[in-house]
Amino acid sequence: MKTVNFFLMWIFGFFVLLAFDLFFEGFIFEWLEWNGTEKNDWFFALWWGVVVVWFFYGIITLYQKLKVD
Repeated sequence: MKTVNFFLMWIFGFFVLLAFDLFFEGFIFEWLEWNGTEKNDWFFALWWGVVVVWFFYGIITLYQKLKVD
């Protein structure tokens, strides 16, 4: 995959993660009445973990691709 295409997919992944978070906050947590409680803390810890992993995966892969090119 070309570096530019990878970069665009990586950025798109952040938008997908954000949309996933907003869906859960706006619909699922409202339906379960978890907003404003500690019941949804596990979700945010897991979500931020995935965001950090996605960030480092992209940074490392971009560095390797740019180093080779």
